[in-house]
Amino acid sequence: MIRKKYISAIRAPKVMRKVFILCAIISGTLTSCNSDDIVGDAYYTFVGETVASFCDNNPQFSTFARLIHDTGNYSLLSVYGHFTCFAPTDDAFSAYFSENGTTYDALTDAKKQEILYNHIIRSDSYEYTYEKFQEGAISTPNMRDRFIVVSFNVNGQGQREIVINKNSTITDYNNELHNGVLHVIDRVITMSEEDLPSVIRNDSQNRFTIFSQALDATGLGDTMQEIYNDDYESPYAGGTGTIDIGGWTFKVPDKDKLGYTVFCEPDELFKRNNITDLNSLRDYAANYYGHEDWDDYTSSKNPVNKFISYHILNRQMATNSFIYQGAATTPTPEAQNKRYEYYETLLQYRLIEIKSGTGGYQLNTSTADESKCVTLNEQQSNISGVNGFIHVLNDILVYDENYMTSDVLNKRIRFDAYAVPPQLTNNNIRWQLVDMQGNVGYSITPDFCGDYLTFNDASNIKLWASESWTNHQADEMIFTGWYDFTLRLLPVPPGSYEIRLGYRAESWRGIAQLFIDGDIQGIPVNLRTIGTDPGVGWVADSETADNGSENDKAMRNRGYMKAPASVYSLNGPKTLRDDSYSLRIVIGTFSFQEYAPHYFRVKNVETNDREFHLDYIEYIPTNLIETEDIN
Repeated sequence: MIRKKYISAIRAPKVMRKVFILCAIISGTLTSCNSDDIVGDAYYTFVGETVASFCDNNPQFSTFARLIHDTGNYSLLSVYGHFTCFAPTDDAFSAYFSENGTTYDALTDAKKQEILYNHIIRSDSYEYTYEKFQEGAISTPNMRDRFIVVSFNVNGQGQREIVINKNSTITDYNNELHNGVLHVIDRVITMSEEDLPSVIRNDSQNRFTIFSQALDATGLGDTMQEIYNDDYESPYAGGTGTIDIGGWTFKVPDKDKLGYTVFCEPDELFKRNNITDLNSLRDYAANYYGHEDWDDYTSSKNPVNKFISYHILNRQMATNSFIYQGAATTPTPEAQNKRYEYYETLLQYRLIEIKSGTGGYQLNTSTADESKCVTLNEQQSNISGVNGFIHVLNDILVYDENYMTSDVLNKRIRFDAYAVPPQLTNNNIRWQLVDMQGNVGYSITPDFCGDYLTFNDASNIKLWASESWTNHQADEMIFTGWYDFTLRLLPVPPGSYEIRLGYRAESWRGIAQLFIDGDIQGIPVNLRTIGTDPGVGWVADSETADNGSENDKAMRNRGYMKAPASVYSLNGPKTLRDDSYSLRIVIGTFSFQEYAPHYFRVKNVETNDREFHLDYIEYIPTNLIETEDIN
């Protein structure tokens, strides 16, 4: 067991450390930083143990330490930062060399760096101690821009183990160092260099032969081979990679990464349902998707093509990325157990619902009977490829038209604006904006999100978040300038819906005209209008005799609603329903005749020094409005 190296000060985020330093300067108690050498204007080198020196000074890491030196990364791993290092022992490297028929001296320089970077995460905000581990992927990619997968196993002695990338067990954890944390592992971490179709086809346990055949026959595997959008060009490539908006510094993505998630039935599940080959899969799928283009598997109308399409998302997500898990959900069992997300699949305009359940994640859960759902084999899921994740199903997944329209999707559907563009997930922006250091958030170019989110050149967009703000899922999109933007809404089944916009009123907001599918919706809305304005009529539930029921009706008559009670802010703390600045605007009632995309457009009609706050959107079938709950 390696002796843990603990720093004497509480490990706080960099921003907090700056506050501590500033307070100390003001009070006259901070004299100097004698133990630190300042390098440039950003890095500090410490006299005590760093990731680099720790590996140098412990003989069992001699091979890993050699990698650090030979790749020219000793200085990097000696400077101040937030590094998480998974360090293989010399025995782990001996096994690696033996299994791969090679030696250290035979490794190329590129291979040495690949191996090293597979084991190191460099974060702007914090290091990942084992307390932060969740089943799924660590939210910050490693230095090769790949995600490290964490699993929890129980060994033969009944002891809990933490396994990295399905293969490397942590034998000693949380060695805390000046510039991060180091976990000891018993095998070298390897990353698949295959795209998802190849991972499915070449599965070492041969579990997905039928699914793989269908993927190849439909040609859908060909759509999941790219890793980056080569058409995207960052306007700041080779420069700072940042932009200043209103005195705030925002990071701009230097690339547009693509990604996919595939839900996969293993052969044994198919066979239990009398599906043994492509033809029997087609017969099964025809029960849900019809018989069009029967012999043309590449047709989007073919039942097998539709079946496979419904299993694919154009965003890469490990299981712990399915659903928001931050502090902006009200901490009650009712709210926590009703966390949903909706994602559009490759089956055109068809949604899949993912819900947090007591036994794990559930797909397409019945409103009437929560035991009726599709579940995942989470132990076997989180299979990673170079451009996404594969998750193993316990039940066959289909889009049953009657079941989905009359049950699963026949409810209020609330979705965050960040949930729509897959680019925000694939490029690790969604749910990663809290605690960003150096930059307060991201900004993107007008073409970054494709058709999902477009805006004119006169727009500035801020993507940022805080759990102390009153926002759905903590984040918000802020548009400034002479903005004119359009968000492609999630597609819903045909029907009659009310559509609402959730926002936070502030004195610096502006006035804008709203559109749905190109049509003007009423008069321009003023986002400076707060709940206590007579035109809104917000009254706290605690000040009413009926917990706000009559006040809700009065507000609806004026075109407003209180914010949901299930959304939470640490500023208070309080639910957004208890906040008179957090409101919903009823945009209007709409009748959709077919499955199709719908578009929400917002145009500035006031002045270029005001902003628009885009947070979340709601659909609700009009026949459910009278019985809607406050969550």
